[in-house]
Amino acid sequence: MSGNVIFTWTSSNYSSYDISLTRDTAADAWTRMRYAQYTVRDALLYDNIAIKVRTPGSATDNRMTYNVFKIKTKVGHTVNLSWTAAYFPSAGQYNAYHTYRENRTIFSVRSSGVSYGGYDQSTKYTYLTRPFASINIMFAIRDITLDDAGYYNGGTLAEAAWSGGGVILIVHNKPSKPKITGDFNVEANSYITLTCSSQSTSAPDYYSKLVTLSYTWLVNDTRISGETRETLRLYVTRNFKYNRYTSTAREKDLESDRSDPVQINPLYGPDILIITPQPTLNINDKLTVREGETIGPFVCTADCNPPCNITWRVKTSDGFSDARSEMGTLMQQVVQRDMRLFRCQANRGNKTSKQGFELDVQYLDDTLLYINGEMISNIELNENAQMRISCHVDGNPTPTIRLRRGQGYTELEQRQGTWLNYTIDMAQCTDTDTYRCRGTSTGFSNTDKVININVLCNTRFDKAGSFKSTYGSKSGTDTTIHVAVPIIAYPPPQSSDFKWDGPVPVPVTSTISSGDVSYKHVIESFIPVKDHTYFGNYTLSYKEQTVTRITINAEGEVASRSCFIAISLVSILLGLTWFMVAVFFVYNRRCRNVNQNSKHGEESTQLQTQNMTQHYDDVQGTVVDQLEAQNMTQHYDDVQGRVDEGNYTDLKEGRTVAEGDYTELGQCDPETPYEKLKE
Repeated sequence: MSGNVIFTWTSSNYSSYDISLTRDTAADAWTRMRYAQYTVRDALLYDNIAIKVRTPGSATDNRMTYNVFKIKTKVGHTVNLSWTAAYFPSAGQYNAYHTYRENRTIFSVRSSGVSYGGYDQSTKYTYLTRPFASINIMFAIRDITLDDAGYYNGGTLAEAAWSGGGVILIVHNKPSKPKITGDFNVEANSYITLTCSSQSTSAPDYYSKLVTLSYTWLVNDTRISGETRETLRLYVTRNFKYNRYTSTAREKDLESDRSDPVQINPLYGPDILIITPQPTLNINDKLTVREGETIGPFVCTADCNPPCNITWRVKTSDGFSDARSEMGTLMQQVVQRDMRLFRCQANRGNKTSKQGFELDVQYLDDTLLYINGEMISNIELNENAQMRISCHVDGNPTPTIRLRRGQGYTELEQRQGTWLNYTIDMAQCTDTDTYRCRGTSTGFSNTDKVININVLCNTRFDKAGSFKSTYGSKSGTDTTIHVAVPIIAYPPPQSSDFKWDGPVPVPVTSTISSGDVSYKHVIESFIPVKDHTYFGNYTLSYKEQTVTRITINAEGEVASRSCFIAISLVSILLGLTWFMVAVFFVYNRRCRNVNQNSKHGEESTQLQTQNMTQHYDDVQGTVVDQLEAQNMTQHYDDVQGRVDEGNYTDLKEGRTVAEGDYTELGQCDPETPYEKLKE
């Protein structure tokens, strides 16, 4: 509950209302409101509050009045509360509610009697009205406490606790013990203002905030006449150092306890400050010291009367704070890195004299190493992901930071400062290594931090590795080919995930051996070559993905095949050259025939036709020869891997036979007619 009164009225279709408020006898001017509600704050300041409401264009006043019934008492007293109910229920019960920090039912009344939370009697409340069904509600509250303050009302429903009517119980209590504040150390022959701070402790709290206290000032236990305000202004002389000042606060006829006494101290000085022993400063006028070492004690003296308040202050990155000192002596201090300055300060009121010395605190922190913003010692990164290494070393003087990798400590970058950043935009397998950040500073031990970075690599063929793709071998029951395939992969793959596919299904035993780095491996396989059917192409796959291929030929076959391929390529090139020459010759001759005399046109035309036919035959034979050479080259590759001891090649007939199948590379007979060639 806030101590406010809220007036509400039935909303209509109007967008605004005109209201006039009267607090006790003071009436306000008419004001236009947009809502059908108005709140009067601090209602306890008034005895009654009336509101008049008009709709726009109407001269009719709708009036509502709220009487603020207040009963005041003191802690420990007994008080009677009463109000008139609108009606007493013929059936059911009438509840009395108390609302302060919570809303609660204190008793229920029926025509047959009263119930105090299920009991017939209460040590706190006594219902006084007779007969019970009377609308004049009256009851007593004994042994009043501050918790009994608040709003009392009644009705048949809980909403009655918030409706109009009822009584507000105000419980007075003496104000809190005052505290006198002010600048007690004052320059002689100047003014000083003392403040007596106290608060009302009466309840409810929305009443206590409205209370104005009065004050009494005393000097040496004697009341100062005419001083009833919260503040006391004095003209200070040197004799004031013998005076003791106290104060009390009063609410109504209740007076607070007396404040603790304060004493004004007229001051003069200070003058010269001396620090003993004198600190030894470097060329920058600072005292050089390492973090963790101790300095002091130092004694600070000043010429003051009366003696000044001499303290030591230390300045850090957060500002000034008190240093550990006694009677003007700075005690031995353990130096921290954020200490900047020690200062002796002699205070006499608003007169202050300061003397101090700065510190040059030297230190070197442990190295902090971050990978992609994380501080960890091991990490696995996806291939092509960004790799960002950050080294942080704090120190004074400014340290040197070096980033190195590998066992050989290959230096990647060096920087003087507190941060070193090194970025690889797309991490590769070759970036897998141990990385070391080191911070160095003269006079300090080096600080290192190491991180192991492993780049996750998909299994693939290592082009940079040693690899043989073609093998020549004999065949036999115990004959095997040792194949070593270099691969890149991290983490290392399982040998069972590799498979060899060749001309015939073969049981291949494969093992994996790791190289000098974690991502390089060698797949070692032993492929059997039991007979001629095992010769041919073999494919190594990893989880159905091709890694590489090899070829196993019969010994001596590799060289002959290479020579055949070279001869075929040369033949194709020569054939293309002669074809272009023939086309040019035909085109040139045709142009000359067009320019012949018209009288020989018919004869020339016939001759041209014969020449064209003849050249067509020449060209046709050339093209056929080239196509034959191409077909032989193409089919040679297909047949080469399938030739064995039971197969043969019939070069005289221009055909190749393998295991009963053959491909005939026919060449047109020179006598073949032109019409057949066109078909």
